[in-house]
Amino acid sequence: MYKNPNEKLDIENFSKKETYSAEEKQFIMDRLNEERLISQRIEVELTSKLKEYTEDEKNKILQILNENRLTKQKREEITKNRTYKKEKYNFGSKEFYKFTKMEREYYIAVEDCKKLSSRPAIFPLYYRSITELKKKDVLIKTEIYSDKFFISYDAIRVYYKAYSLEDEKKK
Repeated sequence: MYKNPNEKLDIENFSKKETYSAEEKQFIMDRLNEERLISQRIEVELTSKLKEYTEDEKNKILQILNENRLTKQKREEITKNRTYKKEKYNFGSKEFYKFTKMEREYYIAVEDCKKLSSRPAIFPLYYRSITELKKKDVLIKTEIYSDKFFISYDAIRVYYKAYSLEDEKKK
C-alpha cells in the first residue's frame, strides 16, 4: 500500500496538514469507509431485531385494532344510511334530496350531501317559489352517532335541529 514500508504515516498530525499525499488520502478514505461500514452494520442489527410481545400485549393491540375497525365500520354505515333509499328530485339538471318536517320544503343537492362532515359548514338549501328555485344558506353538520343532518338556520346564533331526508316512496 505504501511506497516505503519503513516510512510510517504521521497520523497524529493529519489534522494540522493542509495537503495530503496519495498514501495519506488512501488511508483517510479507508478509515472513513471502515467507520461507515461499522455504523451501517449496527443500524441493520438494530432495525432487524423484532420486538417480542407478550400475549397480554398482543391481546390489547388486537382489541384496539378491532375497536378502530368497528368504529370506522359504524361511521360508514351511518353515513350510507343518511342517503340510502331516499327520494330524489330533479330540478333542471341537478338532483336533490328533500328534508322532512322542516318549516317549508327544503332541498339539498345530492353532491352537497357527500361533502358534509362533523365540522359545521355553510351550504345552500333550496326551496320552491311559484316560478323558480330559490336558495337559503344555512349551517349544516353531521354527527357520527346519528343518521340525521343537524341544521342551524342562523350562522351567528347557532342552534341545531336534527332533520332527516324523505324516504323513497313505495311504488
